[in-house]
Amino acid sequence: MKEFADYISDAFVHCRMSCYEGKFDIEAIYANKQLEQITNKTMSQLIGSKMTEVFPNLTDSIFNWPKILCEAAMTSEHTVIEQYVNAFDKFVKFNIFGFKDDTFYMTIQDLTHKREIRRLILEKDRQIEHLENEIKSRASIEPLTNLYNFQFITDCIKYSIQSYKEEGTAFCVFLIDIDNFKRFNLKYGMETGDMVLQDVARILSLSARKIDVVGRYGNDKFIMIFNNVELDIAKVIIEKVKMEIGRYDLNISKNSIQVSGAVVEYRGETLEGFIEKAEELLEKAQAMGKGRILS
Repeated sequence: MKEFADYISDAFVHCRMSCYEGKFDIEAIYANKQLEQITNKTMSQLIGSKMTEVFPNLTDSIFNWPKILCEAAMTSEHTVIEQYVNAFDKFVKFNIFGFKDDTFYMTIQDLTHKREIRRLILEKDRQIEHLENEIKSRASIEPLTNLYNFQFITDCIKYSIQSYKEEGTAFCVFLIDIDNFKRFNLKYGMETGDMVLQDVARILSLSARKIDVVGRYGNDKFIMIFNNVELDIAKVIIEKVKMEIGRYDLNISKNSIQVSGAVVEYRGETLEGFIEKAEELLEKAQAMGKGRILS
């Protein structure tokens, strides 16, 4: 066995066990040079010395290593143990075999670096996963208002149409446009205009139910998808939205904002036809004057 020991990359030790008054110990009869790298001890310190003499703290922890290794050698032809060893300050893999006449063989492989690499890979994987989720979230969110963007809203309408066709689940769409917003921007500036868009977005989000979807439909347009409701119930929710917007105080020369809107219930149209119907109704509401909401 000795002639092969110097050709392997793991530490190799020929051990003699001893047991006195129930206390186990191990003496290294022979070892290759790799044991020095594992233990940070010299061969002169290791060969012919008791394990507990060279490493007094081996039995200080919850792992009594002399006892664990000796019992493993006696009770099995081949035992593998992977564990962090405080005395070595390393995570190692013990291979224990060949027990005969109170002696046995043991190889020790340092897995510390592999474990560290595994941890770093896991850490990087988690970071990548977090970034992917953040990117996906940002891809669906309109940055100014923090509402869903047009593409995501379109996907939500498609999903609601699918639910309608498969399960008969009713839903309505509510288009909202801030009246005279271009004129407002020119008069008070885009920074103030952006603040108004953010405030309206917040009002719509707070007015919506958990199962509803709120998004930015265009520059000064918003959209709400009321899921699992028919038109009459949608109108009740819209009254709440209208009331909250009416309470909104611009604090600019006592001005307030008004919105025009259109609410339509899905009746089996194509996606394009359904959206076109809502847009046409919104145009009609705007043509009738400020603050009109048609259904």
